Amino acid sequence: MKKIIAKVAVATILTLGVNPLYAGAGHDHGHSHSTVKINEAKAKEIAIRVVKNYTLDGKLDKSWKNVPIDTIKKQTYQSAPEWAVTFKNQKEPNPKQKNLYIFVNQYGEMIGANFTGQ
Repeated sequence: MKKIIAKVAVATILTLGVNPLYAGAGHDHGHSHSTVKINEAKAKEIAIRVVKNYTLDGKLDKSWKNVPIDTIKKQTYQSAPEWAVTFKNQKEPNPKQKNLYIFVNQYGEMIGANFTGQ
């Protein structure tokens, strides 16, 4: 009986003692929590990667894959700076979807994408 209690106690200590190792900071859930602000070149790189990923995932037609950036501008939305990157696809048959807007926050996180620019 003492051996069973000892084994349960050891198992409990190991379980409770090891679990907190996984609960702390310093790991990533797929989000960037950087405090380093990005420049225009980095915003372009992120937007291009987003468009390529959207085409690979089937969210955009393959004709978007190598469409170059048309414009990029830094703007403020809800009092937060962001980069608005525009792609113009001349091969897109739907006139309302010829322009794709990718929005990247000042820390390099993609925060939105649409065809309206709003």
